[in-house]
Amino acid sequence: SIEQTSYLIGLWEELLRGAGYTLNSPRDPARRGSHVALGHAQGLFIDLALIHDMDVLPDFRTPDNIRIGIAPLYTSFSDIHTAVQRMRQVVEEGIYEKYATGKPVVT
Repeated sequence: SIEQTSYLIGLWEELLRGAGYTLNSPRDPARRGSHVALGHAQGLFIDLALIHDMDVLPDFRTPDNIRIGIAPLYTSFSDIHTAVQRMRQVVEEGIYEKYATGKPVVT
């Protein structure tokens, strides 16, 4: 889990930081557990697009946190890389914009 969350943070630096995502989890593995929270101004809508259009299942926490949970028994490094690529795609292609018309209660 530490290796996988560190890998996710490395991919954030490489692929997501430039797309407007912020790292909202501690870099210290002892302080972050098995989740990594990435912020974005359009976080809620990105979260919905990931769930409904991209087959990625994050949590959303206000105000802007897209929370990725890592379960090492079920999550591969390839899964993490694919999720990050899809997170970038949702922003670059504006896929999240179709969810910006309403605010759901649960994600």
